[in-house]
Amino acid sequence: MAVFHLGFPSPSIANLKMSENAPLARLCEGLGVDVLWHSNERFYREMFIRMASSAVATSRMIIGGAVIEPFAVHPALSAQSLATLDELSGGRSTLAIGAGGSGFPMMGIQRRHSALAVREAYTVMKSLLAGEEVTFHGKLIHTDKARLQFTPPHPITLWIATRGDRTLETSGEYAEALMIATYASPEGIAKALQIVERGAVRAGRRLEDIRLMSRVDTCIHEDQASAYAGTRSMIARFLWTSYPDRNFVKRSGLEVPAEVEALIARRDYNLIPQVAEQIPDDFISAFCWAGTPQMVVERVLEVARSTGIREFGFWLLMAQGQSREEAVRLLSNQVLPGIRRALA
Repeated sequence: MAVFHLGFPSPSIANLKMSENAPLARLCEGLGVDVLWHSNERFYREMFIRMASSAVATSRMIIGGAVIEPFAVHPALSAQSLATLDELSGGRSTLAIGAGGSGFPMMGIQRRHSALAVREAYTVMKSLLAGEEVTFHGKLIHTDKARLQFTPPHPITLWIATRGDRTLETSGEYAEALMIATYASPEGIAKALQIVERGAVRAGRRLEDIRLMSRVDTCIHEDQASAYAGTRSMIARFLWTSYPDRNFVKRSGLEVPAEVEALIARRDYNLIPQVAEQIPDDFISAFCWAGTPQMVVERVLEVARSTGIREFGFWLLMAQGQSREEAVRLLSNQVLPGIRRALA
């Protein structure tokens, strides 16, 4: 049976007011979304507060946060926030750990040894959430007799979220759940899974031991051109964040145009709109599910049938003039039923 995850990346929540958060969560639950994810875009409305608002407004849906990174916030504090949210939601919380990057230039933070940092954060958080006392001295993260003063009554799923080669491979060694980000084609996802499997085999595990989700930026509109236009800003953002790593681009048979790469290399976050204007259409096909509802259904089914994945994360982007509510209804009323019927 398919599991449907819904998230709103930074362009989609930039102007989301707290008064609008709970009604949006209720709408998503009412339309059959299984897991609602809240993005951690720095200096917008705070992620855990939005998660709490959604938890109070709903009763069934899992409440997720993506991503927590180990550079700006110590993972022990992230574990504290997640455990609190889990208690508030009645055991309906989940969280994804990743390398992050949002807001780092404004805070003077640099990512170092991302794959190792994510693994160390996972190790610390998993133990703390299990009620253990944790003394951990890694290369990047340290704790000394750390312990939460309350323990979630049920296990909380921690996801690893990544598109990077090193984190994909090492996550295969330890992750219970993996959110494979941005690969929209069966070929791209299959190559990512091969990398994950290398790590799994090295640790005596199987790919089947890991809960897998294909998480893709998605824009749905009755007009294909409008849907395509709605994705360019998000592609520009993750090209900016992942710089200079271009392995995931090359794996999709693409190369970032020289003029785009030159803009990104200036490391000025304010240039992202200029980058977005120059994103080629083939990048949209490789990294987004975009187009009419039927086009998106077909893209997702291609992935499902070729990879066996049954959990799909739609990180919903808005076309120009489209409201969040309109986009959610298109997804829930026209896309998800088509996928359910085909995979039943």
